[in-house]
Amino acid sequence: MVDAETRPKGRPRDPLIREKVLLAAQRVYLASGLQGFTFEAIAREAGVGKPALYRRWTSTDELMEDVLRSHALVPAEASSGGIREQLVEIAMATLRLSHSEAGAFALRVSSERGSGGVMFDRYFERFRSVIHSHNRSLVRAAIERGELTPDRDPDTIVLAITGAVLVGTLMALAPSPTADPQAAEAYCGRVVDEVLGKRAAAS
Repeated sequence: MVDAETRPKGRPRDPLIREKVLLAAQRVYLASGLQGFTFEAIAREAGVGKPALYRRWTSTDELMEDVLRSHALVPAEASSGGIREQLVEIAMATLRLSHSEAGAFALRVSSERGSGGVMFDRYFERFRSVIHSHNRSLVRAAIERGELTPDRDPDTIVLAITGAVLVGTLMALAPSPTADPQAAEAYCGRVVDEVLGKRAAAS
């Protein structure tokens, strides 16, 4: 009988394998959509063997569920300034997201939402309940403080700002927050001023 101390050990398991596979799965989905979302493609992108995936996930649907759950989008930190400063921060966070791999992933999920089933719906429900609700609460607080008039609609204000930033990125009108952060912040400031109105922006 071979002593446990001298028994040959197999290849040690990589403690970071889950993170590597989730990132690889996100990239495979970005490149190939659901049709190309296979264990073979993901294992190749992650640089691991397929058995490592089968030990952790029973199917590609289960793996995609894990990718979506781990794809946490964190709200922008609210500054101690007024609502204009807070909304500019939201616009900048949206701009940074739209120029990132995480943002590209969210947009692709959105474009294939009808074919992604319940798991894609759950992803967007989390997106709304965390990000949009947080941003909307900042506008409501500004209304309560008297910075904005009671007739202003928080949902419309937030969507007008984030939507303008996203469309500006898609049409290559918004400056890159990485290449030119000052121009990006100025762009976000103009968007916020237009949505709030010149009088609110100046106050």
